[in-house]
Amino acid sequence: MQGTSLRASGVTGISGTQGPQVPNTSNIAAVLGTSDRQHGVIGATNANVGVIGFSTNNIGVLGFTTTGGFAGFFLGNLAVTGTKSAVVPFPDGTQRALYCMESPELWFEDFGAAKLKDGRAVVKLDADFAKVIQRGDYKVFLAPEGDCRGLYVRRRGTSFEVRELMGGKSSIAFSYRIVGRRRDIQGHRRFAKIDTRLPRPAAARPPRRKPTPTTAELRAFIARLEKEAEERRPKGARKVRRLRASPPRIEVLDPARARREAQEERERKGARAGS
Repeated sequence: MQGTSLRASGVTGISGTQGPQVPNTSNIAAVLGTSDRQHGVIGATNANVGVIGFSTNNIGVLGFTTTGGFAGFFLGNLAVTGTKSAVVPFPDGTQRALYCMESPELWFEDFGAAKLKDGRAVVKLDADFAKVIQRGDYKVFLAPEGDCRGLYVRRRGTSFEVRELMGGKSSIAFSYRIVGRRRDIQGHRRFAKIDTRLPRPAAARPPRRKPTPTTAELRAFIARLEKEAEERRPKGARKVRRLRASPPRIEVLDPARARREAQEERERKGARAGS
């Protein structure tokens, strides 16, 4: 199916009733899918890319929402070959890019603050944070916010204890950063190799040829036809003459013979042309 238009969308698909208009666009496209209650566009495949968005000078794929939903939602892994940035409004009215930090491993992190009492403090992990990390292997980074001899940490599963070095008894505030490996990811490889090439379309399968029937199959087929004709024959009518099923004749092509016959045919044509 091909649709062409010089003023409107080339192809318009509507499910049920027409859906909403997209803000800040012309709502004209080569292919437009719209619905009030159903999906606008679905791309599905077993062996290749479900949906491809491409542009030489603008955005390849744009996700837009105005009701607090997700502009993009991915059920599975996500690979990005470029940068990942958040666009943040600045007081001067501009939009600025702030970039994500990258790591070869999968970490969750949390931050907090506490205070020493006589040189000691016990900090409990946030209950929800503790559920999503491997609690036996998290890291704690401390930053004292006052004069002291230094701080060190002892982990205790769902909590950790902070102490001042050399038996100090300071009562100062400190902040901390916790990083823990994701509990739901298993078998992760550091610096895993990723193939960013698009998969090629699968080659079309040639049509399957039906096998040549054997002599026994031909005889059985003819016998079935004769039986059906006999059952339909009115009483008193002449009987149908039985057919003999002879095996199909199979001629084997001899390459040498074919070349010889072709040469003889060319010689005959040359002789006729000379006369």
